[in-house]
Amino acid sequence: MSMSKDLELQISTLRKSRWVNLSGLVDCATKRLSKPTCQSIQLLGRGSYNTVYRLVFADDTEIAASVSAYDDEDFNPQAKLSEIATMQFVRASGSYPGIQVPQVHAWDVTFSNPAGAPYVLMDVVHGRKLDNLTNDDNKLRGLDGMSEVQQLAVTKALAKLQTTLSAPVPFDKIGSITFNDEGGFIIGPLFTITQNNLGGPYQSLMDLWRARLEHEILHALREWSRLETEQLARSFSEPECTPQKFSELFQLLSSLIPHFVPPSPYLPLALYHPDLALRNIFFDPIDDTKIVGLIDWGGAQILPLMLTAKFPDDLNSTGEDPCERPGIPDESWNAVPHDWTSFGDTSKWPNVFRGPNDQVDLTIRASVMIKRYYLRQHFGVCFAQENHDRYGDYNLGRAMLFAHAPYYLKFHEIITGGWTSLVDHAEWIRETYWRLNAVKQDGRSTALIVGPNVYRSSTEKSVFDLNIFEKQLSEDVQDGEEEKDTKVDSTWQDSV
Repeated sequence: MSMSKDLELQISTLRKSRWVNLSGLVDCATKRLSKPTCQSIQLLGRGSYNTVYRLVFADDTEIAASVSAYDDEDFNPQAKLSEIATMQFVRASGSYPGIQVPQVHAWDVTFSNPAGAPYVLMDVVHGRKLDNLTNDDNKLRGLDGMSEVQQLAVTKALAKLQTTLSAPVPFDKIGSITFNDEGGFIIGPLFTITQNNLGGPYQSLMDLWRARLEHEILHALREWSRLETEQLARSFSEPECTPQKFSELFQLLSSLIPHFVPPSPYLPLALYHPDLALRNIFFDPIDDTKIVGLIDWGGAQILPLMLTAKFPDDLNSTGEDPCERPGIPDESWNAVPHDWTSFGDTSKWPNVFRGPNDQVDLTIRASVMIKRYYLRQHFGVCFAQENHDRYGDYNLGRAMLFAHAPYYLKFHEIITGGWTSLVDHAEWIRETYWRLNAVKQDGRSTALIVGPNVYRSSTEKSVFDLNIFEKQLSEDVQDGEEEKDTKVDSTWQDSV
């Protein structure tokens, strides 16, 4: 199909993955949707997982074409089909009033089509994006750049959206939504936002968690049975770990599984959107309290309610942003924010410069983190209020869902994150084990587990770990070998 010079020029200037053929994408959209000539194409958005283009046709209709950013080695077609099925389920179920999801018209999950990459053709979502708003001095952006009154209004709107997503689902398994042979909706394997397949579907959290630990042992059997050293790490991106340390953490984590199954009020299944953030949300052009669109459903899952209680990204905070504070460790969680509630001693903060004589005022960013802490409290309260008003839910446990969820989210993050996640959070695993061991005298208890935002002290000191002598001996031997090597080098140099 011939195209205009203007369209060819537009295509030549657009960013794309090297294997993507935008002329082929236009051809696919025109033929599959029975459209007249495409008049223009422009970039709508570019993220870590997809690039989206807006195509306008001669009949003044438009379409959004989402093209996968993965290459053919990393792309998971079943995960993409799950994303499409989830979008269609949300539109068709009637359980999510007020959540506008773009209608999907056509898709191809192969690399053999004229576009050269998997694509999805769907409606363009119109509305106001708030993630790029800036304040007067242009230092703060999005929710952080708003006035306090606007922050409260937008946070409440986000909480209402979360409440809508928490509606009961017609499924009885943990996993991700997909299509059956007749085009209906069923629960299939559990896919993550990065298209990893975590297996399943699962009947319970215990089944899921035990299956993931078994997966790690299978990895050990396949990858670590011919080690030449006591180090499991194969690259700089993997943390240092010995087989003995892995075994310890594996046993500790396994022993904690029965204790981290949430009490029954938190177990009803619900739909989880893993990337709830202002960048994926469209608001009414004149009303910041009304959400008119939600996109980027990749990695959506059906999970127990407790594990869906993750704050939107715009309310998140970490222990290293803007800097780490003495005595307050950064445990580096993805699912649970680090609570900034005060500055502490700013004289101990690092000095950061944009350029010569241009020092960054870290207290501006730190103040933002503290505000986010209080906005999270507002979010949790608004969620509970909306849950009561919409569903008539009087359960006191669910009214405190976002306050009660952190330890369960941490546990789930570790156990589904692979062996490197065990090592990264080794101190949390050990400390949680020993604290529960000290307070849970009745092993059958299903009491709720809560705790501090970060551990600042250790109870493990009450354990006599005789491994310390082996560690010291190993270090002494290593020091001796290094000293011996140094003497040999010195002798060689003297002889030269």
